[in-house]
Amino acid sequence: MTAPQISIVTPCLNRAHFLGEAIGSVLAQNHDGVEHIIVDGMSTDGTVELLVRHSHLRVIREPDRSLYDALNKGLRAATGDIIGHLNSDDLYPPGTFAEVAKAFADPQIDAVYGGAEIFEDDQSGERQTRHSFTGRTAAELSLANVTYGSPITNARFFRRRVYDRVGYLDLRYRIASDRDFLMRVALSEPRAALLDRVVYLYRMHSGSLTFHADPAAENKVREECLAIAEEYLAKSELPPEARRCCRRWHERESAQAALRAMRAGEWARFQDYAARGLRANALWPVMFARHLGGDLLQRIRG
Repeated sequence: MTAPQISIVTPCLNRAHFLGEAIGSVLAQNHDGVEHIIVDGMSTDGTVELLVRHSHLRVIREPDRSLYDALNKGLRAATGDIIGHLNSDDLYPPGTFAEVAKAFADPQIDAVYGGAEIFEDDQSGERQTRHSFTGRTAAELSLANVTYGSPITNARFFRRRVYDRVGYLDLRYRIASDRDFLMRVALSEPRAALLDRVVYLYRMHSGSLTFHADPAAENKVREECLAIAEEYLAKSELPPEARRCCRRWHERESAQAALRAMRAGEWARFQDYAARGLRANALWPVMFARHLGGDLLQRIRG
C-alpha cells in the first residue's frame, strides 16, 4: 500500500538554534511521501543558512503578519492529504508518522489525535519531561479540552477536507487562534482515530511562545480567550455542551483577569472584567468569590 502523502507545516522566525532539530525529527520518521514546508518570516539569525543545507524542504520566505498568517500560508501551499503542524522549537517522536498513516488508511477518518509531552533541557543538557498529556481524556478533541483545558493542538493531524470544511486560522487572534480553529473542528464532529501513544513533543524554554511566565503575554492570551468565548456565546445555534464549556472558560478567564486587576489596584479594569463576566453569567459574582477564596488560600499556604 502506498503511504499517504503527509504535509508538515513549520512557521519560523529567528529559531535557528532549535529549527535544525525540528527538521531532523521529521527526517528521522523515515516515512515515504512526506512534504516539509518551512514558512520563514524573514529570519536574520542564520535560519536561511540552515535551510539551504536541507534541499528536501519547501521554503516560503516572506514577511508575515503573525504566526498564524505564516501557518495559513503553509497550509494553503501544502499538497498532502494529511496535514500536521510542527513548531520550529518542537519535535516529533520516532514512529509517529507510521502510526498516523496507519490510522488514516481508513478513508472515512478525518482526524488522528495522540498524546503530547512537554520537555525541557536541563543545565547538563539532559532532556526532562515536565508534563504529559496522555490517555483518551487528555488527547481527545473534546469541547472541554479546546476551551478551558489543554488543547495540545500540534498533537492532531487532519485531512485537507477538514480545512476545506471549517476554514483556516483566524488572523484576528494573534495568540489563541488555534483554540478558535479547534473549536470549529470539534463542532464539525469529524470522524477521528485516537492513538494510544505520544505523537508530539513540546519544548519548554525561555523564548517559547507557548510556555512563558510573562504577565503581559498572559494578559494578551487571556484577552483573546475571552473574546473567542464571547463570540461563541453570542451564537444562538451553539449546542448546549459547547455553551456550557464556553461559559466555564469565560468564567475562569474573566475571574483570573479581574483578580490580577484587583491585586494591581486597577479598579477600572476590574470593573470591566466583572461586567463582562456578568454579561456571560448572572452568577459570576459567586464564581469570582470562589476564585478569590482559592487565590487567598494559595497565598496563605505558599
